[in-house]
Amino acid sequence: MAYCPKCGASVYSEEIFCVNCGEKLPHDLDQRLYTNKWRFKHFIMPITILSLIIIITIAIYTIYHYKLNEAKLAYTKAEEALLLSDYQLANQYIDESIKTLPGFNQAQQIKQFTQFSVEILDQLSKTDSNQDKLRLIIQAKNDLAHFTGEAVDIFTQQLLSTQAEIQIEMVKARLAQNPSVDDLPLLLWEANSIQDPEAYQLVRRIRDQLIAHTIDQAYQYLNKNQFSQAQSIVENGLYYAPNDLKLSSLLNSIEKEKAAFIATQEERLEQAFSQYEVEQQVNQNEAIEELEIDFKVNSDDQLVVSGQLKSVATVPIHAIFVHYTLFDDELNELKSNEIYVYPETLYPGETGEFDHIHFDQELIDKTTSVQVTSITWLLQ
Repeated sequence: MAYCPKCGASVYSEEIFCVNCGEKLPHDLDQRLYTNKWRFKHFIMPITILSLIIIITIAIYTIYHYKLNEAKLAYTKAEEALLLSDYQLANQYIDESIKTLPGFNQAQQIKQFTQFSVEILDQLSKTDSNQDKLRLIIQAKNDLAHFTGEAVDIFTQQLLSTQAEIQIEMVKARLAQNPSVDDLPLLLWEANSIQDPEAYQLVRRIRDQLIAHTIDQAYQYLNKNQFSQAQSIVENGLYYAPNDLKLSSLLNSIEKEKAAFIATQEERLEQAFSQYEVEQQVNQNEAIEELEIDFKVNSDDQLVVSGQLKSVATVPIHAIFVHYTLFDDELNELKSNEIYVYPETLYPGETGEFDHIHFDQELIDKTTSVQVTSITWLLQ
């Protein structure tokens, strides 16, 4: 039987063209005999197609893995940038990762966080009002609940630090305006709510001012013999500074003065003091020694008058009241003031202290000396 020398199909001897491939058949019938080389030609096309498919598949696989490695590398760099709080750089690396391999799900997920963090920081930098910044931070902290991970924790802590800085700045600004004693408790509460080491110093500063204002107001009532009002003011101050020795001692002194005033009235109290002076002349007139008093201007530009004294009485003395006067460089009297010694009871040989803060700028500028004018106390 004869075959087409080109495609290997069966042909008849009388045919001139191959009915399968259309090729003209050779006149020599011997050349129409089937051989192995014609059978191989029959598979050239399928082999070629298969080879191309394999080559293309390998190329696609190689390109995909190359892009995957590049995307993973950019993703890793983004993670490192996030841990360093460089959110702008992290966002750039994530964009590069997604651009390299759009179907990279991990990059798509972290992209939401990097874009969110960049937008929040950008809005904060463009916002002038501290109040608006706080609102933005609070909203951002709520939105962060949708994200998890170490980078999210770092960003949250960064927002908390920024929030604390803003709150401290706001409290300092209000404190610089010399707020009244009625405004100080709110400032103290705001400063107490700030979780930052600097806020602790701010709380102490506000509490010191609150104590000083409380003592000032209490003395104003005491000068008018309004003991109940003075007691109420001091008790309110102790609510915000419960462990303050000066306020505690002042409260005890007020209570003792109040009890004495109610029990004997002013005239009988003076008579009682006179009789007591006769009976115990030494204790009444010479109970105090080693009196020291001085003044200085502290770091907050406030005039602080302070001193100490020693009891040489033979019995405990109570409610020790120091009267002092501030003078300028020409010895003109600027201001007289009174202050209780703490602790409020001194036993024989014990030392007591006293101090007071003046906020009047004129006193701060003009005071050059201070002098004790008198000291009074109660005997047991």
